[in-house]
Amino acid sequence: MARSVTLAAPAKLNLHLGIHPGRDDRGYHRADSIMVAVALADRVAVTEFDRRSSEDAARRVAPGSAPGAASGPSSRVCLAMSEDVGVATRDNTAWIAAMRMCREFGVSRDYQIEIEKNIPPQSGLGGSSSDAASVILALCSLWEVGASDERVVSVARSVGADVAFFLDPRPSYLVGAGDVLVESYPELGDVPILLVRPRAGVPTADAFGAFDERPASPRDARAMRDALSRGDLEAVCDGLYNNLGPAALRIVPEDAVVCEWLGRQEGVRGLCVTGSGSCVFAVCDTHERACDLAGHALDTQGWWSCATMTVGSGAQFC
Repeated sequence: MARSVTLAAPAKLNLHLGIHPGRDDRGYHRADSIMVAVALADRVAVTEFDRRSSEDAARRVAPGSAPGAASGPSSRVCLAMSEDVGVATRDNTAWIAAMRMCREFGVSRDYQIEIEKNIPPQSGLGGSSSDAASVILALCSLWEVGASDERVVSVARSVGADVAFFLDPRPSYLVGAGDVLVESYPELGDVPILLVRPRAGVPTADAFGAFDERPASPRDARAMRDALSRGDLEAVCDGLYNNLGPAALRIVPEDAVVCEWLGRQEGVRGLCVTGSGSCVFAVCDTHERACDLAGHALDTQGWWSCATMTVGSGAQFC
């Protein structure tokens, strides 16, 4: 007998990202992070098998995918990706999330995880964190465990800084390493968003290394928090901020060209590098304008682009 749950794993944008100089004992920077989810998403399917089906589970890999399998002391997890993201199975956040959930809840079963990638890597869009959170949510559904259970949140925080956000991706303010929820805000609705990524990506570790070379204290997040509390989109657009962005621009100078190009386009209400880059997002005045600019960015500049919109709680469940 096999049971399966399929979820959308949405990308995220940082409306405010304030990185503080210095690292804690875990090697993390303190971060003030205000995030919102968007409709661009990977698809994550988690299938649970009984032990008699474990060999079949290991063979259930879609044609053309990049498979990997690894075992822990209790559960066995087979991971299949639609493309090779350059990460070994044991280092993949989705696999790590599954294994830690099984250990935390004492589950001894076999699982197949299949991930269809749509979120480009090394873009600051949180794809790997969202994939991990979707695996956690799928297991919660299979086990009838609440996503707000403190054990679930603890596992999410242990996997990565942004993973906890994706358990309930309402607009939210997080601190610590960007993994401790302070407060959430009313959903923004379907705000038109344009994503543009230059040809090169920015590895997260490289971005923080470049930040450490030229550290700068961030500005306070209060203005963005107040804007979201009021639902004031104009103030949100005016207050977009990321002090990790300059590090991304030094690593990928083409990011500056993307920002300059977007800044000249009619219908763009605000723009910013998201996360550690290299993706730049723009808030547009209409969905039609976002679509037009996405096509223009690809056709005239050769940049990956996507017209999307903001989403909120429950966005993962298909």
